[in-house]
Amino acid sequence: MPEATEDRLFYGYRLRSDVPLPSLPTLTGDDAPDLVLRRGPVPDRLPDAVWVSPFVEIGGDGSVLIRIPNVVGFLVQGGRALTLDHASTAETSVIETFLFSVVAGAVLHQRGMLPLHASCVMVGPVAIAMTGVSGRGKSTLAGILSLRGHAVVTDDICPVGFEGGRALITPGPPRVRLWPDAAGLLGLSHAELATGRPDHPKRVLVAHGTDATPKPLGALVRLAIDKRLTAPVLQRLSGPAAITPIEELVYRARLGRRLGRRIGLFQDLARLATLVPVYQMIRPEGTVDPSLLADLIVSTVSPAGQEGADG
Repeated sequence: MPEATEDRLFYGYRLRSDVPLPSLPTLTGDDAPDLVLRRGPVPDRLPDAVWVSPFVEIGGDGSVLIRIPNVVGFLVQGGRALTLDHASTAETSVIETFLFSVVAGAVLHQRGMLPLHASCVMVGPVAIAMTGVSGRGKSTLAGILSLRGHAVVTDDICPVGFEGGRALITPGPPRVRLWPDAAGLLGLSHAELATGRPDHPKRVLVAHGTDATPKPLGALVRLAIDKRLTAPVLQRLSGPAAITPIEELVYRARLGRRLGRRIGLFQDLARLATLVPVYQMIRPEGTVDPSLLADLIVSTVSPAGQEGADG
């Protein structure tokens, strides 16, 4: 007997799945799905691979194979068909961890979306996205702002769309993944947080989220580190400095380029920079109180802060 299917909301798309995904909101109605996730055969390798990395391969038809040995395997085709290896015995939390990260990145690139490598929270009526390479503190800042009552729009992957002269963020699962030291900085017990992967030190903070409607992006904050500084600084960026290098802004930019999005990603970032202010926050190397960084962001890039700066 085939497994029962259910429709879930996945980064703004209706995902029909025969795999349980309890972290995603349930959708009712009989609308046609945008994506389908099913269990089935997933190859160990793509015979026609045009690009190969340790855990990801791209086939000649644009299919993306994601395989973590002895853990899980996914095949993503056309931004619509997702196959989970039927031989996988991974727990639901592990399946969701990969689905909400590299699998989502492959889907969004295949569908021509702009996936920022960012964590995003609501500050007043607008969303503020904090972006940067791994280890810059995106999730830590999202976590502390969440603890202050700001709703989490999405963490790590931040899909951007454009409509009516605005940049809009599609909400994702409000799950903030934290390293042990980040959890400690936020006053949280690392051991008491949810587990994403049993063999990985990151834990999951299930945060207060938003409704499913796209949120207007109010500002983009690029995070960086400079060992010469003694205090954090936040400054407005303009021109090419606002959108380069692309690798620091886009989730798995190399994957997107290999899927034919080289020009599209640059055009989307250029458009984004014309619609929202882009800032860079540079902090000293080493441990910095995240409360100070959060205060600096909110006071500067919130709608009230921007009005003050303009005045």
